[in-house]
Amino acid sequence: MACNSEQFVSMNSAQLRAHFRAERRSLSVAQQHESARQLAAHFRRSAAFHHAESIAFYLAADGELSVEFLLEAALAAGKRCFLPVAKIDDCSMRFLRYEGDASSLTANAWGILEPDPSCDAIAATDLDLVLVPLVACDKHGNRLGRGKGFYDRAFDFMRASSAPANPPLLVGIAHECQICATPLPHGNWDVPLAAVATPTRMLVSSTESD
Repeated sequence: MACNSEQFVSMNSAQLRAHFRAERRSLSVAQQHESARQLAAHFRRSAAFHHAESIAFYLAADGELSVEFLLEAALAAGKRCFLPVAKIDDCSMRFLRYEGDASSLTANAWGILEPDPSCDAIAATDLDLVLVPLVACDKHGNRLGRGKGFYDRAFDFMRASSAPANPPLLVGIAHECQICATPLPHGNWDVPLAAVATPTRMLVSSTESD
């Protein structure tokens, strides 16, 4: 069930992250598995997935909703799949090709698996679809991530007047309990999501003010 308590209005970003992290961590292994399966079942039928040729995925950690079944479907469909590789010293991120060989992945400083640096890279501007992990989000496309700004830096070009005519579609991936009914705090540097996909639905971001 989506969060709807007015208590979130008075929380700062750190408090919100702590709350929503606890929410997703409370889900059992069986619930996580079923949620990932449901997500793939409906998202693979979406126009966003059907038309995308180059897709950025992520490998779930810390209770994030897994996109593993969707990644398998994309590989089977012959789509070009990429995984993020984070650079700790400057909080930058690039996307490297992944062709399904899990044994080729190595853990980064946070224990998250990443492709070998020698794998082919793609410019963020050339991605068609980006599945974005999150801690929390709201109906306006505002997203709380881990707080390092990796995705905001990688897709900062989308906020510029010179942004490409067909920019990547950024879709947040969330459990229902990660969707906050009240607007989340955000800054001018934050890149909003175009939509959010949960295990059972797709929410197109609203630009209406409360």
